[in-house]
Amino acid sequence: MLITGIKSRPVYDELTPMASGLIHLAAGQGSGGKALVRLLRAMTPEQLAATTVLYSTESFTGQNYLIDLQQFKVRDLAVFPTNADAVSGLDAYLATAKMGTRLYLTGSEGFIGTSMQVATSYGMNRDEVLREHAGSFVRRVWCAHCGHYSENVTHRIFECPGCELNLIVRDHYSGRLAAFQGVKADSEVPGEMPENEELDT
Repeated sequence: MLITGIKSRPVYDELTPMASGLIHLAAGQGSGGKALVRLLRAMTPEQLAATTVLYSTESFTGQNYLIDLQQFKVRDLAVFPTNADAVSGLDAYLATAKMGTRLYLTGSEGFIGTSMQVATSYGMNRDEVLREHAGSFVRRVWCAHCGHYSENVTHRIFECPGCELNLIVRDHYSGRLAAFQGVKADSEVPGEMPENEELDT
């Protein structure tokens, strides 16, 4: 059986200002803007002045908090049209980040996962990062056959855009891949497909 019944997801935090931070970097996506607003409200004027906010207006829920975020006197607010652009912006920022930087991530599971991959590549430790999930649990899936990543997967069976195989989505989340794994759906019995149920998202 390809679906083992073992279900795993990352354990998330609640965004609160980290007193140990000298520089604060907050990156959010769509409905994650609500958590960013709450975080910024909890900051002191000094912390706000040392905070850069990266926000993607791409949303899976239709929620957008840009107007709310613009009310805060932060060091900088950078707005991106897509989540991929925001993750690239995070990469560029962390490339020049100094010691004492604290990172706050919020939004969809895929956005947080890809952002964490970037943070890890720059050697950020777990105690330097807080992550808060917001919005839908649509899944990011990695194809075990061609390595393609698919965003916003909502059903157990789907066709991989990379290799065009019908994949079945396993329930185990890989932190290393920042995704759930998809494997050939009829690999046990060719031509025999499992039921295509909606995922617990």
